[in-house]
Amino acid sequence: MRREEIAAALETWFGSGSICEQPLYLVGGTVRDLLLGHVPHDLDLVCRDAGAVAADIARRTNAALVPMEKKPGEPCYRIVDRTCPDAFIDLAEMRGRDIAEDLYQRDFTINAMALEIRGHSVYGDLIDLLGGAEDLRMKKVRMVSDRALVSDPLRILRAVRHAATLQFSIEETTLQEMTRQAGLLHGVSGERVWHELHHILGTDRSTHYFRVLDERHILAVLFPEIIPMKGCAQNEYHHTDVWQHSLLVMENVEHVLSDLAGHFGDVGSSIAGILSGGISSLVKLACLLHDAGKPSAREVRPDGRITFRGHDRAGAAVAEAVCERLRMPNRSKDLVCRMVREHLRPLLFSSSGTKTSAIVRWFGRMRDDAVPVLVLAMADVMSSLGSASGADYRQRVIAWMQESIQNYFGSLRPRLFAPLLISGDDLIALGMKPGLAMGKVISRLRFAQDSGKITSREEALHAVREMICGRPEERKP
Repeated sequence: MRREEIAAALETWFGSGSICEQPLYLVGGTVRDLLLGHVPHDLDLVCRDAGAVAADIARRTNAALVPMEKKPGEPCYRIVDRTCPDAFIDLAEMRGRDIAEDLYQRDFTINAMALEIRGHSVYGDLIDLLGGAEDLRMKKVRMVSDRALVSDPLRILRAVRHAATLQFSIEETTLQEMTRQAGLLHGVSGERVWHELHHILGTDRSTHYFRVLDERHILAVLFPEIIPMKGCAQNEYHHTDVWQHSLLVMENVEHVLSDLAGHFGDVGSSIAGILSGGISSLVKLACLLHDAGKPSAREVRPDGRITFRGHDRAGAAVAEAVCERLRMPNRSKDLVCRMVREHLRPLLFSSSGTKTSAIVRWFGRMRDDAVPVLVLAMADVMSSLGSASGADYRQRVIAWMQESIQNYFGSLRPRLFAPLLISGDDLIALGMKPGLAMGKVISRLRFAQDSGKITSREEALHAVREMICGRPEERKP
């Protein structure tokens, strides 16, 4: 975005009149993105008496004014276009006596640059007192000062988020300070922690950055549940301890997600649609936690074999505690727990002898949630490289999972989402009364329809008559 484009954006908000009577600056991520050649998502501005200035702008433009805090104790005012809620500007109070003091209180040098706004134009040169432009050129995340992380410990995670989203590295002194101050993250709210983690998980190489967090002893502060996973030896299906296996599963999920068409053919785009909107980030979190129940479920049999009976249920309980601590939205929490609880099902189904009816019922219960579970389970098998998990075994199980997802989108999903071929009124017309018996008939019809055994209204009515008459066909399929 060039200077004239900034001017046009400002005029869109402020019209031809003066914005405010005092110095106004573009700052933070807005300036960083401009220098990187990216289009900023919003405009970050600072000035004196920001609350009054924001109220005046909102009044003149008939915009909504939303007081908020991007950082505890530092109010910010979001001015939102009523006709387009995705269009907004953020106006914050300038910290310190002038823009220089404001910049010295920011987090990282790449976010500590400013452009002065006069009228509707950028005035003068880039204000860069800390070498932020050079760090952008060198692709480095560097803290502004040794107080930067102490003043807001969430910046420990934000450094990783910037590195992950921009594909930068973190400067060594900053990394060392992140390690020293990691314990301060205990005092940061779960919502703020999850906001940063969600951004990191949304990148293509999030496993690499989670390993950085782990090596710097930061991840164990956020997730003490992983501590028992480290050094927890597994059985002959695995070649690493529980924790290293979990990281490898996360890494393999990223490989799968990066080439869905290569792994699943024509249905790759359908899978991408289901995993959009942040769902892929939840899959990666579930990878980290899918075996969190193993340490408590671990048993050594008299013959020396190691088992983990019930670790899927125990892991779901651990995942629920983690998600609640992070104050994740209920749907996100439920999906992570569901993935952990169900991650063994595809492996069990892939073994010979599993009835098709059991698989159909599972898909009917899971619906689209079956897709992330299958993706996780597939990565789980890819990461199980012990002596009992040979290449032929892994390939057979993976092929079953790939075929199951293809069948789900090809034939099963349309049936699962189709309305029942007949209604309760039809059952009443056939002499049934509302109640438990009718519910059982509807359940059996639903299963028969999902299985493809009933494909028309006439077949459904015939099946009901058979059930009512108590003929052999009444037996459950």
